[in-house]
Amino acid sequence: KNLSYLLSICEYCCLHLTMILNKACLFNAIVFSLASASRELFVHSSARSTIGRALPLKHGRTPRQKSTKLSDSAVNDAYHNQKRQSHVELKYVEFSRRKNSGGGVSKGDPVVLLHGLLGQKRNFASLGSNLASQLKIMRRIYAVDLRNHGENTHDWREEMSYSDMAEDVLAFLDKHGMERAILIGHSMGGKVAKSLALSHPDRITGLVVLDISPVTYTAQDPSWKAVQGIIKSLTEVQLIPGKTKSDIDKDLRESVEDPALRQFVLTNLEVDDNEILRWKINIDAISNQLHKIASFDVNWSSSLEENDTRLLQEDGQKPENEYRYEGDLFLIKGGASSFVKGSHMPLISKRFPNYMLTTIRGAGHWIHAESPDATLALLKKYLDRY
Repeated sequence: KNLSYLLSICEYCCLHLTMILNKACLFNAIVFSLASASRELFVHSSARSTIGRALPLKHGRTPRQKSTKLSDSAVNDAYHNQKRQSHVELKYVEFSRRKNSGGGVSKGDPVVLLHGLLGQKRNFASLGSNLASQLKIMRRIYAVDLRNHGENTHDWREEMSYSDMAEDVLAFLDKHGMERAILIGHSMGGKVAKSLALSHPDRITGLVVLDISPVTYTAQDPSWKAVQGIIKSLTEVQLIPGKTKSDIDKDLRESVEDPALRQFVLTNLEVDDNEILRWKINIDAISNQLHKIASFDVNWSSSLEENDTRLLQEDGQKPENEYRYEGDLFLIKGGASSFVKGSHMPLISKRFPNYMLTTIRGAGHWIHAESPDATLALLKKYLDRY
């Protein structure tokens, strides 16, 4: 009886022990599953949040592959290297110093000229040549075709944000070994210059901006409304076989009344191999992205170091007081133009505290074309300070 009683107790204990072990295994399985799911969710959420913040590395850095684990740094590296690889390799011209112009006293940082909407590097042919030959400080002088303009027909793009165009210019500086440069930009090119200076202030020695503010222009601004009308007219031009530039000039007379402005626009036409006119500009992309060209944007996070995530807010933006370029901004306004207004000055002084403003009386928006001598004199005075 005693033995039977002991066996019963042992059987009862074994049964309960088995139940406890089964529950423990089930619990471990659940915990393991939850942990795996959480780990996977964390990895994917980290990837999404990192891309959303767009935290970059220094320009030109390649992704490090220390482990196969997906980390914030790896995702961030991949994202920004993909962005860098997507830049347009800009066509350019370099202006040489004339042999009989004499030697300079020293060699300063190079100068890069950036044209405006519907412009191209050839617009700066006279200005660039004169700067190269007349500056006291010897400099390399370049002019580039911005994306979807000039000779960049090899690589048309649909995107025309200022941060993207600024990255194109930054890649140009890198390719030509320019650690620092002075940017001179007219209109759209001036906004590109400002965007690059704010995102990579360490790469820009100084800025000269011709008749544009870092603001968003709307149809309520008569000057911008005129630009919208010009772009709309160009999208409606029929480039059919047999048409000449004279025919296109006639087609544009109603919408573009100024003959000089029409001739400027028509410089964007060329004849293809089949003797048919075609645009050298990507007019469809320009038309579709005109709202971005009217506005102003900066890749704020591109100037942050890998460990500078503390400078970002929850929405991935830098604090308000970080949006500044401490270098010199020389802003040249056309006296007869309305693109730079007194109401823009508080924003300009906030973003560019070391700005200087001057006005060329009687000049319109195309300052360097309408008042070339005055523009050249101001640029020489500015550039020979460095």
